[in-house]
Amino acid sequence: MALDTRNADCAAWLIKVPYALASVWKAACEQSMAGQVDDSSEGPSFLGRMVTEPTVEDGNVSFLELPETMWAEGIPRRFKLQQMPLPPGDATNKMHVMSYEVPPSTAPGSDGGASGRRAAPLELSRPRVDGTIEQRMDMVPMVKDEKGEWTLDSEYLKLVRSRTEQAAEKVRIVGYYEDSVDNDLANLAQQKRVERDISARRKATVAAAKADNMKRPRLERDELEDLLFRLFERNTAWAFKALISETRQPHMHLKAVLEGIATQQKRGPNKDKYELKAEYRSKTKAPPGS
Repeated sequence: MALDTRNADCAAWLIKVPYALASVWKAACEQSMAGQVDDSSEGPSFLGRMVTEPTVEDGNVSFLELPETMWAEGIPRRFKLQQMPLPPGDATNKMHVMSYEVPPSTAPGSDGGASGRRAAPLELSRPRVDGTIEQRMDMVPMVKDEKGEWTLDSEYLKLVRSRTEQAAEKVRIVGYYEDSVDNDLANLAQQKRVERDISARRKATVAAAKADNMKRPRLERDELEDLLFRLFERNTAWAFKALISETRQPHMHLKAVLEGIATQQKRGPNKDKYELKAEYRSKTKAPPGS
C-alpha cells in the first residue's frame, strides 16, 4: 500500500504538554468538534490562545494562554513555549506526523459487507504523512514576577510539590508479630530442623571415624596374599565386597593383589565371584562353598 505524502511539506510543531493540561484538553475535545480549536473565545472547543511577545534576551517568545473555561486547580493559566533542539539528522532524516485513514468497511458501526451474500475484501488502514516536524517545544508554566523576570508559576509549584509528596508516601507497611502462636510454631519448627541437621552431621562424623578405625594398615603384597589364601581355604568363591569386609584393605590395592591369584567368574553359579587360579588351587584344600 502506497504512502500518501501529499501533505509532507506542511510544517508541524511537536509540543510536550503537561499531563494535567492534557487531561483537561482531552475532556474538552471529547465534547467538541473532533478537537478542533476555535479562535473565538465563545467557541465550545477553544483550548487556548497563542500570544507572541518580544523580549530582549530571547527575542520573540510565544505563550499559550488558557481561557477561563480551562482554569482548574493546579493548572497554570499561562505557558511559555520553550524551544528544544531537534534530534540530529540531515534533511532526509526528519520527524514526521503520521496518521491512518480508516476505510469505511472497517469503521465502527459498519458491517464490513457481512449483510451481503459475498463479503467484501477487507481494506487496510491507509497511512498518511500530515506534516514534517519543524520545531520541538516544551510547555513551561512561567509568569513574570514583580521585577519582570520569568519565574515558575506558583500554582504549578504547588502541583509539583504535592505530586512529590504523594510519590514519597510509603504505601507498604511492615508489621511485626510478637508473642503469637504462629510465630512460636515457626520458631519451634526451625529449631527442630536445626537440631536434626546437627544430629545428622554428628552421626556422619562418627560413622566416618568408625570406618577409619576399622581399616587395617595397608598390608604388603605377600602378607595380603597369605590372608587371601586362608580365606579361600574357607570358601572357594568370594564376592569382592565380602573380601573387602574380611581384609579391610583399600579397594585398589586389594583388587590388584586379588587379580594376581584369582579370576572373576563370568558365568555359572559363581558368576561375578572370584575363584583361585588353577596353579594356586593345590595350595588350598577348601570345602566347596558359595
